[in-house]
Amino acid sequence: MSVERVSDPNESPRQSAGSGRSGPSPALIGVVVAIVLIVVFFLQNGEHEQIDFLFFEKNTTIRWSLLVAVLLGVALDRVFTMWWRRRRKRDV
Repeated sequence: MSVERVSDPNESPRQSAGSGRSGPSPALIGVVVAIVLIVVFFLQNGEHEQIDFLFFEKNTTIRWSLLVAVLLGVALDRVFTMWWRRRRKRDV
């Protein structure tokens, strides 16, 4: 008993391998590498430091200070971007 595969006449037998579309994309590889580097950086910075900011002092690890700084930077970027877009819509 033999099974014949019916193929599309327009399909090339080596289309997927020859087109370079097999495997993960370079962007996905870059994102995975960046995530791994960020995790390693986060885990290596575990030393305790005294943080003084405006009205309070906190004894914490450098990793949490960096994480808070990055999150505040992202939030500030989002607020600025929203303000800029609204300003440009109003001017047009």
